[in-house]
Amino acid sequence: MYRLVFALGLLLGMMGSAQAEHEFTGMTPSGAYYRIAVPDSWKSGDSLVLFQHGLTFDPAQPDSLQQHLDLGPLAELQLSEGYALAASSYSQRSWALFTAAQDNAELLAAFKQKVGTPGAIIPFGGSLGGLIALKLAEDPRFAPVSGVYAACAPAAGSRVWDGGFDLRLAYDVVCSGAGDLPKGDEPYPWAYNLSDIPNNLSDLQDEARLLQTLIPLNQCTGISLNPVLRNDAMQRRLDQLKTLSHITTDKFLETNMAYATYGLSDLVRAPDKLGNLNPFSNIGIDYGDATINANIARVEADPFAALYFRSVSDLRGTIGGAKVISVHTSKDELVIPGNELVLRQILPPAQLTTAFVNETSPSHCGFTEAEGVGGWEALRAWIAGGPQPGVGDLQARCSAAEASGFDGGCRYDAGIQVPAFDSIVRPRAASTAAPVDARYSGQWFDPARNGEGIALEILDGGHALVYMFTYPPPGAAGQQAWLIGIGDVIGNGIEFADVQRSSLVAGALHSEHWGRIGLIFDDCNQGHMRWDGPPEWGSLEVQLQRITALEGLACDAAGAVPAQASGSWLDPRFNGSGFVFEQLDPQTLATIWFGFDGSGNQIWLSGIAQQGVAGYAATFYQPTGPRFGAGYDPTAFKPQQRGSLSQLTLDCSSGQGVVFGFPGLPDSLTPLVLNLARITFPAGVPRCE
Repeated sequence: MYRLVFALGLLLGMMGSAQAEHEFTGMTPSGAYYRIAVPDSWKSGDSLVLFQHGLTFDPAQPDSLQQHLDLGPLAELQLSEGYALAASSYSQRSWALFTAAQDNAELLAAFKQKVGTPGAIIPFGGSLGGLIALKLAEDPRFAPVSGVYAACAPAAGSRVWDGGFDLRLAYDVVCSGAGDLPKGDEPYPWAYNLSDIPNNLSDLQDEARLLQTLIPLNQCTGISLNPVLRNDAMQRRLDQLKTLSHITTDKFLETNMAYATYGLSDLVRAPDKLGNLNPFSNIGIDYGDATINANIARVEADPFAALYFRSVSDLRGTIGGAKVISVHTSKDELVIPGNELVLRQILPPAQLTTAFVNETSPSHCGFTEAEGVGGWEALRAWIAGGPQPGVGDLQARCSAAEASGFDGGCRYDAGIQVPAFDSIVRPRAASTAAPVDARYSGQWFDPARNGEGIALEILDGGHALVYMFTYPPPGAAGQQAWLIGIGDVIGNGIEFADVQRSSLVAGALHSEHWGRIGLIFDDCNQGHMRWDGPPEWGSLEVQLQRITALEGLACDAAGAVPAQASGSWLDPRFNGSGFVFEQLDPQTLATIWFGFDGSGNQIWLSGIAQQGVAGYAATFYQPTGPRFGAGYDPTAFKPQQRGSLSQLTLDCSSGQGVVFGFPGLPDSLTPLVLNLARITFPAGVPRCE
């Protein structure tokens, strides 16, 4: 979101650093460019700093690696201290959180292949890069993360854009007829079309470049004029916009307008972000201005867009044992200091030190060299086993850095009080729907699409597993299809951002990204599903209604003891196939088997198993007939008997059963004994002692 301004001398000096004996550049599979620098003394098991750059609209080109792939403002110092450094350009422009974690995972894989396996990882970044650094600490692919150094991070995540959205809509009221901005396609005329966003906007802080593109803003407010040349109407409109957005300087109003136009529009329009879905709402917001309240457009958020946006943007707080130092300039009017107060609500106090430098005039991350070094050295000492540093410790280390030759002053001040986030960015109405919990595990379907549905398992740790059992789209091979995804629970919704489809070729299992599935629940029995798949599968939103609930975990089963059999199971001998068992009551298991037929096509069978003397037994049926998509025809649904399961016994972690007539399994016409192992424990299901 910016270029760090502290340690400019280090930025210039790092390019020729004698400590960086080995450098590597290249491109990841997702198309991001990377740069790695490793001191000669580094060996596998040593620490790696993953530097995260800020928001930029400039595309990273191979011939400009040095320009786009800074290794951070502390690179020379960190290399001299023995750290390896790595940075990615990201495969997205602007709000790159939709791909940043995967970009860094691919960067880490490149580092391991070219250099070695690091021990502890320390993500480090400023502004957008600070938020990405914090989110990497939540991602198990980067464990162990020993510490995070974040500067001016938009820790409020998706909420940081609400202020820009308010400014954008209010502009249309304040400047109507006096400097109208270009309109985008309906239903979001306030969002520029992608073709109207220039490609050279960098970090949206170049005033001269912005004013060339935001000509209507100047027409409305005279913002680029000497104040004595503005007429009274211009000055009134300028003051009105600054008051609404709690901005005191013309420069920051320009920058915020750039984010409210170009950044917000790219977020909504870009196919690799929200793809023309709107996550923003201002229903019920009081802007404290009668004219604006009466005339501003009132916009309702698409619930799936809001879900997807929150999923990639918001922090969960699950950072393992990482120690975090997060610093902020006290008068920042782009990423407001109240973000640090939000971060304090998310992370455990024993793992977080926040600090402000006391500014006399607003800046976005305008730290001095010594202030930047002071925070870094405090984090290093904390990671090494020292006590958690306070603001005074950062100030002392800053003074030591200044004494050793680093430029600037030291302004860390423990007495700074900053406004609450919600006092600057107007809060939105909270959802009245209950958050998803263990009771939502079960099978769900759209009554208008009989024969198709999902099996959902809510897992511990805020995660969920979904199986979608359906059919291929028209013209595709096979009679059935199934998809699988792991997702994150977010309030009353779940996003499965990486839904996979598997295939079996010559006995080898292959899985590839299929698309995205979102679930939003009105209550414990009703909800909605949206999928966004490849072009031949398309996108659609459908209703959801509960079919089954796990014993002891039904909507009204408060105090009941959950049964232990529910979960996903497999026989390790048969790669790519498995069972979903749902204990409905002590005598009944809802069962779904998924796998491949003899030609390698996906198949799935379902049945209801009843407890008998020798274990559970069920007759299985293979549903066929319909085709996936908007033209789904439930009247074509024709289940055909396809085999049986008998003598099924399950304990906590293992089981055994005999199947007969399952397509695709060896000797399908001969009874086959399956030795089952548990894959999942749905939340609430007792684990093995």
